[in-house]
Amino acid sequence: MLLRFRVANHRSIRDEAELSLVSPSLRTITPPGGDWAAATTRVAAIYGANAAGKSNLLDAIDFAIGAVRKSATAWAEREVFPFQPFLLVPTEDRGPSFYEFSLVEGGVRYDYGFRCSERGVHEEWLFSYPEGRRRRLFVRHGPENVSIIFSRNLSGENAALSSLVRPRTLFLSVAANAEHKLLKMIHQNIVQQFYYARYNEFDKNFPLAMIMQQIEREDSQKNAIALPKMADIGIVGVRTETKKISARQKAILLAALGPKEVDTQALGEGQRFLTFTHATKHEADFEIPQDDQSSGTLAWLALAMPALHAFQHGGVLLVDELDASLHPHLAAALIGMFKDSEINRSGAQLVFTTHGTAFMSPESPVTLEPAEIWFTEKDADGATELYSLAEYPTRASDNFSRRYLGGRYGAIPIIDPDALSEVLGGART
Repeated sequence: MLLRFRVANHRSIRDEAELSLVSPSLRTITPPGGDWAAATTRVAAIYGANAAGKSNLLDAIDFAIGAVRKSATAWAEREVFPFQPFLLVPTEDRGPSFYEFSLVEGGVRYDYGFRCSERGVHEEWLFSYPEGRRRRLFVRHGPENVSIIFSRNLSGENAALSSLVRPRTLFLSVAANAEHKLLKMIHQNIVQQFYYARYNEFDKNFPLAMIMQQIEREDSQKNAIALPKMADIGIVGVRTETKKISARQKAILLAALGPKEVDTQALGEGQRFLTFTHATKHEADFEIPQDDQSSGTLAWLALAMPALHAFQHGGVLLVDELDASLHPHLAAALIGMFKDSEINRSGAQLVFTTHGTAFMSPESPVTLEPAEIWFTEKDADGATELYSLAEYPTRASDNFSRRYLGGRYGAIPIIDPDALSEVLGGART
């Protein structure tokens, strides 16, 4: 369960920004009785003008997860540590980037984070709150002359593991690979409990890959059938099939892309495709291949299936532009599933960016609360600011959608028609 995420110096986010899913009503470090599900929100919707930094917040979470997953493996051979700082400052003024997760593992709150630049990891830390008080487990400094200070509260072969740490590897990643009991659990909480769905030119195959991954799990077969029925899109079944690729097709792909860009093993095994079964008024059902399915159908399945997985196992679903490919009623249904305690019994969470102001309206099938609504806005220096509607005085009778569109909360684009008029031949009169 995610309590908060903090970031600074990542793309358009220059100063520290904090996305908190902790209820504003919680006044203590830990909730009474340790009931984190009751003390946190299930949904966080992020609004803002185009290029205001909404997607950069999700990208920062994804980057930090990637660092934890890959720093000791895929990134180990790189000459520099991946670094995505705020660029609108002189090069000499760019300090390290900062990332921190606050999460719950085994009923205990943990704060894990790191600072990094292209030189490597400058700092790394892990704190726990087992009895409502902050307890240090380890603090690491670097990147040159790496040193790690361990607390006696962290058991394990820590000193031996620290000798394996390099300037560009995170200690958490190294310890998890070495099967450190506690640190592997923290590592898995970060790398296995987040699902990031983004729809852009570079991720156009994401829906297909996500659906294939989910329906090939035996425990997901029922979900693959139930979800299309719920959405009333005429699909009663979905399966994967593998089609062999001819020698001529393999030669063409290898010649065009080169062996480095082609998965030669996958070519030998064949390509996987999705086939959907559609019901009609006739007695027979018809199978239709994936290429003939609408993008909306694929988008719904690609989001709803990992959502159900999160409900079953806990986790956080990150979605960029939730309303881009879904009908507003389906988008509202997905949000409602996370807010419904009867469906979402594991405390799963949904964090999404959107322009869909209907979710703020009291007329919406599902209404967002102030603590569930966040805004991003760029200042005069081009830096993203993140803030919550909960910071404003509100009343239950307020129409947040109308107030937002009216500029009460900021985070809306400022339109300048004169700029276009000048290009087209003279200022407006």
